[in-house]
Amino acid sequence: MKSWYFRYFILLVTVSLVGLVFTQIFWLKRAVATSEKQYDDRADRMLHDVIGEMKVYADTSSSLKKISPENLQIYDVMDTNLLRGLMSKYISYHLLDTVYSYALVRTSDNKPIYAANNFKARMEPASYKGCLSCFWKKKYMHLSVFFPFKKRSIYMQLSSWIFLSVLFLMIITGAFIFITYNFLRQKKLTEIKNDFINNMTHEFKTPISTISLASEMLIKGSAAPSKGKIDKYAQIIFDENQRMRAQVELVLQTALIDRGQLRLNKDMTNLHDLIKSIVSSFSLEAFEKEVSFRYNLKAYNPVLLLDQVHIRNVISNIIDNAIKYSGLLPEIGLATQTMNGGVMLSVSDNGMGMSRETQKKIFEKFYRVSTGNVHNVKGFGLGLYYVKTIVDAHNGNISVQSDLNKGSTFNVYLPQS
Repeated sequence: MKSWYFRYFILLVTVSLVGLVFTQIFWLKRAVATSEKQYDDRADRMLHDVIGEMKVYADTSSSLKKISPENLQIYDVMDTNLLRGLMSKYISYHLLDTVYSYALVRTSDNKPIYAANNFKARMEPASYKGCLSCFWKKKYMHLSVFFPFKKRSIYMQLSSWIFLSVLFLMIITGAFIFITYNFLRQKKLTEIKNDFINNMTHEFKTPISTISLASEMLIKGSAAPSKGKIDKYAQIIFDENQRMRAQVELVLQTALIDRGQLRLNKDMTNLHDLIKSIVSSFSLEAFEKEVSFRYNLKAYNPVLLLDQVHIRNVISNIIDNAIKYSGLLPEIGLATQTMNGGVMLSVSDNGMGMSRETQKKIFEKFYRVSTGNVHNVKGFGLGLYYVKTIVDAHNGNISVQSDLNKGSTFNVYLPQS
């Protein structure tokens, strides 16, 4: 997929997802508003029914007819016990919240003259009101009802829809993030794979060409080539073959690691002796640079339970990288010290160093430090990934300290057992 096409696709899906979220929020708000309106309508009908039945009582009560209209008081026409019963009856009938307060309120100053269920004056502005003038005309009064948990009741009615909406939105959003992440990851892996194939082709092409050229010189040389020439070309063929073998072995070891088939054969190993053996083998190699090694081996008990082959590869990889990324006169320092019941091995160099961003990535598979030229430092980007995996398999840890143009130090901690 082309890069611009993928970006537009992600943008389109993101805008659609955001639009879906806002649309769902809009309809949820509309649903809440509709439920509030329905609640208000039910509350108004409840008040209408309560007041209507109270009026019937006032019109038909024989006791009220014995009282002259001039002496008639509010409590003569408003039976509070009857009011309590009617409130309970019609609130239940209209499916309203059963937790409520109500009061008889004087309209002129909004002052309650009778309050029930802890009705307070501050509740009056948010109360539902029903006019009582249909059977009490001496003074304007009204019946107020307050539902303290009205909002909660409405949201409880819509809770299942709200829950499902949020759940589905979270699933869709999570799926979108997961698919996008995996797509980007696969895209990155594809690019890494292509880079790896290109690097491998280049790395194998050079020794193959060298071996081919040396073999051709032996075949097409003089009829009786001197022993010196034979030894020279044979050594070239041997060295290049060893180089290819090491690269193939690294790829195979990485494949074993990825399949979880890495097996360690641990023996008691003197780390100091192993380090000196490795440095001796490096000293025999023909480098284009003049490499110098310095020791500072201070660990008082360097005998550890290690897989000697893999740890040799670990130290060799670190030293080889130190030489590759150093200047014309590499100075490689090897130091050990006893720490936390194990040994800390430090390999330092005077090379180009690394930025903080690079230090975070160097142990990733296929990552290669850029030096401005794709092929001026050879390798597949597997060395430090292999190093970290082997150190972790020994229950150790590895870290790096580096500054640009000031060299790097790799610290490898290996426990006693």
